[in-house]
Parts: sequence; C-alpha cells; structure tokens
Amino acid sequence: MSAGLDLVTTLFINAFIHLLMALLLGLFWRSARRGGEVGFGWWVLNEALLFSAALALMALPVLPEGWMLGLNNAAYFAFTPLLELGLRRWLARPLRPAMDLRWAVAAVALVVWTGLWLGGQDYATRAVWFAGVSVLQCLLLGVWVAGLLREAPDGARQGLALIALAAALGALMNAWRLQQTWPYVHTGQPVPTYPLSTLMAVDIAIAVLRVAAMLLLLHGRVEARLRQATVALERRANIDGLTQVCSRAHFESASSVLLTQARASRVPVCLLVVDMDGFKAINDELGHPEGDALLVRFAARLRASLRDGDLAGRLGGDEFAVLLFDSPLADAQRIAERLRAGVAGELAAADGRRITLSAGLALARPGEDFEALYRRADRALYAAKAAGRNRVVAEA
Repeated sequence: MSAGLDLVTTLFINAFIHLLMALLLGLFWRSARRGGEVGFGWWVLNEALLFSAALALMALPVLPEGWMLGLNNAAYFAFTPLLELGLRRWLARPLRPAMDLRWAVAAVALVVWTGLWLGGQDYATRAVWFAGVSVLQCLLLGVWVAGLLREAPDGARQGLALIALAAALGALMNAWRLQQTWPYVHTGQPVPTYPLSTLMAVDIAIAVLRVAAMLLLLHGRVEARLRQATVALERRANIDGLTQVCSRAHFESASSVLLTQARASRVPVCLLVVDMDGFKAINDELGHPEGDALLVRFAARLRASLRDGDLAGRLGGDEFAVLLFDSPLADAQRIAERLRAGVAGELAAADGRRITLSAGLALARPGEDFEALYRRADRALYAAKAAGRNRVVAEA
C-alpha cells in the first residue's frame, strides 16, 4: 500500500480529531461518573482507540508493518461493539446475547484478517475483507439503534438519531470502498489510496456526528434529571410531606382558583375545616411519633372520603380543610358527617383511646374570597368544639 501526501494529511487530521474527541468526552465523563452514569467511559476508550489506529497507520514507514496494521484493524473492528456497549450501559439495555454476537464478529474479523496477512494475501483482499466486516458491523449497530427510536424518551431521541445516521454513513462509505477495491483483488496492481483517504475524511465527519450524539444523550439525561428535581421540589412545596395532602400554601392558592371557577360556573362550593379532638394530649402523653402516625391514618381516611374535584389540605398541626366543589350545603353536611362517623368508629390511639373530630362547614357566598370563607368555617369549627366536640357545625 502506497501512502501519498493526501493520505498522510488525512491520517494526521483524523488522529488529531479523535484525540480531541477523546479529551472532550473525557471531561464530560468525569461529571457523568459523579452523577452515577455508566457507559460514557466506553465512548472515551473508543475515541482513544481510533486515535491509536490513526497513529499506527502514520507509523508504517518506521515501525513493523504487520504490527501497525494489526493494531489499526483491531481498533476499528472493536469500534462499533465498544460504541454499542457504552450505549447499552447508558440506556440500561441488556448486554447479552447481542453483545456476544458483536464481539464474536469482531474477533472472527480480526482472526481472518491476521490469517490473510500471514498468508501473504494482497492489500486489496485484506481491504475488501475489512470493508465487508465494517459494513456488517455498522448495519448491526444502525438497525438496533433505529429500533430504539420508536420507544426512546424525547431527551434521547435526537442523540440516537445521530448515531443511526453515523452508522448508515459508515456502512455506505465502507460499501463504496469495497466496490472500489474489489477489482484489484488478486490482480497484482497497486490499489489507489483515494478510497482509504476518502474513508478517513468521512470518518472525521462520522466522529463529529458520534460525539455530538453522545453529548446530546448526556444533555438529555441531565435535562431529564433537572425536570425530575423540579417536579420533586414542586411536590415538596405543594404536598405536605407527612400526610400527602396539599400544603397550606398550595391549598389556599388552589382554593382561590377553584372559587373563581365556581363563581364563573355558578356552582356551589363549601369549605370544611376539621381537627382531631384532644390531639395535643395524645402528642404530650404518647409522644410525637404516635401523633404523626395518627395524622397519617386520619389523612388517608380523609383522602378516601373525597370525591373527584374535591381538594384536601393540611393547614397546620391536626387542622385539615376540604374544599367541596359543586356541593350544596346539605350534600357537604352529609360528607362531613360521614367522615366524622368513620373516624369515630375506626381511629384509635396506641393506648386504645378513641379519636373523634370536630368540623366546621361554610357555604361560599357570592363574591366571597377564600380568606373570608375560611374565617366563617373556622368559626363554625370553634362552635363545634364549644358544643361538646365530635360534631359538625355548619354556617350557611
């Protein structure tokens, strides 16, 4: 194989690009490892191997040809399996039996190529074998990645599409090289260097596509985690961590919105405010863990009593509220009484004492905001306490 200036220049650029890509991916690999991600390191190793493969071809004039060509071919035969291995680890996809097949193809390809070299076969024969195996490897990778696109999350779809495109380009270029080199097999004629030079130039473009895909995958993963963190923060702000009903701030805000909607739709809305009778004594005598356990059980009972469209929240301590949407006062009274009776019959502290609740109920008046409605329901709650507890008092 002769090496002209164009090929040497292309090899130098190819080596530089792969080194640059390895260093770039290495920087992101560090942050990915800190985030607990797996798979990225295989992509760094891949670019480092391709860098060494280009160096091996550049070193042909001064180092043993067989060793340098062997290193170059070994790196390229391992290229697509390493890329797929990293991708499978990244996406938490099963490795076997698919990766067994990929590595078997690479191993057979290298063994056969070595046999061709040791058997004295000409460069064209070895190049045709290399190109044919590369087409097969690119097709295996591309078909698998294309299958993932249908079910991939939005954050990964763009990166996977670029990898599929890179695999398709690799298959096309190696098929073209095979077609260009085939006429020279066993002819004794020197093979032109332009198929290899062109392949190396396209390999640079494919490397850029590949690294862009990897960075898109990393960006998608980081973005997904940021969204998850945002959702978790919003949930912590909107949901009471102990009882899993709305926090006070979210309940008040959402209730104001619902009251506005109710006025526009001209549907009745009632506010129910409840608290457990004697809860402070339970906390003081049995301890806060028992008090928290009672709150959790009561909140579960409260959520089970809600209808679709109702809103429950914890206002603080053992005080809870329910906004009953599209509910006349009589219906709201039946719901409140059912809740009160259910708690009195089922809820008990660790020492056996029965738990009861007092409730205040108010029907929203035309133009009334949440604060005014809450004050009236709270007054009704105090009236229930003053009347002996374990009862529901309604204020129309």
